[in-house]
Amino acid sequence: MQTATADPLIGRTLEGRYRIVDRIARGGMSTVYSAVDERLDRLVAVKIMSGALSSDPAFSDRFAREARAAARLTHLNTVAVYDQGSDTSNGEHHVFLVMELVQGRTLRDLIRERAAAAPGNKAGGTFTPAEAISIMQPVLSALSAAHRAGIVHRDVKPENILLSDDGVVKVADFGLARAV
Repeated sequence: MQTATADPLIGRTLEGRYRIVDRIARGGMSTVYSAVDERLDRLVAVKIMSGALSSDPAFSDRFAREARAAARLTHLNTVAVYDQGSDTSNGEHHVFLVMELVQGRTLRDLIRERAAAAPGNKAGGTFTPAEAISIMQPVLSALSAAHRAGIVHRDVKPENILLSDDGVVKVADFGLARAV
């Protein structure tokens, strides 16, 4: 998605470290960007909270606590959390989370692709039992690991299930719904 002309954050660097490259997704409470961690020279995903949330000190504190909890969770099928921070450059305040960048698509994207490929078919967008299990088994493994660590996701939905190009299923947004 090319958004360089429409999004003022593209090209900016947060905390002198994370250079925003492109917008990946936008939700009601945040926007996710691809970025370059200039200190470690790697691509990452940066989730920036909306301005209204970022300006609330209580939210910022709660968000930081939840980000630390999510960062402690390490599992093959969870999106890794690398860092969290806030940036007040250019007179704006941004609270953000830095995560593993998963190249691929969401489960929602796959469902839509399947439905579009089968117009008029009531079963369009569905999965065989084996396909459903191949997606749900890693999701349930990730949720189980989170529960053992005392973390409840609270926002499991197709948009938060990522299907990497190399075939790994990952659950995103662990523990962060609670901060909101």
